[in-house]
Amino acid sequence: MKWRERVLLHREGFAIVINVNPFKPTVVFVDDDENMLRGVTRALGQRYNVISFSEPAGALSWLRENHRKVDVILSDLAMPGFSGMRLLREMVSVAPNIPRVLLSGHLDNSAMNKAINTAFVSCILSKPAPIELIRKSIEQALSSRAIDLAGTLITPGLVMRAIKNNGYSVVFQPRIDAKTGSACGLEVLVRFPNLQKRFLLEEIILACEGHPAINLLTTAVMNEVRKQSRDIRSRFDFSPTVSINCSPYSIRNNCFLEEILHFRSDMLLCDIRIEVEITEHSDIVKDPAFLANAAILKNRGVAIYIDDFGSGSNSVELLETGVFAGVKIDREFIATANGDCVKSSFAEWIVKASHDLGLRVVAEGVEDAVVAQRMQALGVEEMQGFFFARPATLEKTPTGAFAMC
Repeated sequence: MKWRERVLLHREGFAIVINVNPFKPTVVFVDDDENMLRGVTRALGQRYNVISFSEPAGALSWLRENHRKVDVILSDLAMPGFSGMRLLREMVSVAPNIPRVLLSGHLDNSAMNKAINTAFVSCILSKPAPIELIRKSIEQALSSRAIDLAGTLITPGLVMRAIKNNGYSVVFQPRIDAKTGSACGLEVLVRFPNLQKRFLLEEIILACEGHPAINLLTTAVMNEVRKQSRDIRSRFDFSPTVSINCSPYSIRNNCFLEEILHFRSDMLLCDIRIEVEITEHSDIVKDPAFLANAAILKNRGVAIYIDDFGSGSNSVELLETGVFAGVKIDREFIATANGDCVKSSFAEWIVKASHDLGLRVVAEGVEDAVVAQRMQALGVEEMQGFFFARPATLEKTPTGAFAMC
């Protein structure tokens, strides 16, 4: 399978077509020398997504909208009409945490110091620089980004490094049939033992949103489920459901859509059904490309649930799209459903509105018997929370019947 998607980028009145691999680091390359652009882009294209611009203004405009997708900026210093130094300074204001590698044919010590101090350039190369030296400088920039920011800021580079070094694990939490009180499936959750000593799990996941790191993370989780699929199936007397969290950013990507469908096929061979949970916080959930791919998943038998429903601004609008199988009520409305009239009424409305549209409802964050009984009375299909079991390794995850009192 070729993990590539053709993306059209508009650049100063004309267009370039690039191949974007959702698992590769992305390098933005700015140089007014078209021959240099073509040569470097071609040479680096096997290892990186190289997005090239001959006009600094075009590069800056694109970066303002897409800087979270970029891992390294490679730029010429001397360009007519818009100096590389000015470009670098403006890039600092747009994307301060992206390392910059500078190329220059004539660079004295004064200019070098100015570049380093003003634009936070991590590496300066003299033209003509060999491709291997450019490649090595990019790799060093990628590594330094993770190391330099390790103590103060979580970055996609840090997360990708943890994944590649097996610095993560998966845990499972049972989902409970609200009518029978028995486990009907599992949600798969990821943990980063070392990173979580310095950062909240939510911060780690958020750092990956809108970046290829989220694709790498989701793939790693799916591969862990593949490894444990036989053991998962053996814990149930029926075909269980396994739910994974997936970013709308990933689902919108046509190549990653195929990865999800392959995962579904692999799990069906093990008699396991797959569900996907997405959050509503990003406006990507309203993007036509996302909705089209979500419809494909639905038609191929992959149920999509809206996680943390009610916590974002897209809740009501999403209910009517027709691509979702159900919602998971945000724990804020579950935990207070018995003591806050407004939130209790909202939880009741979510259940009724969802059922009117033929959607299933999962109550997550259930932490005591009172809330569990309240959710049963409201008519939710499933429940999940510490009252039943905390996330744990598969061998420590209970999958039998649970008492509701």
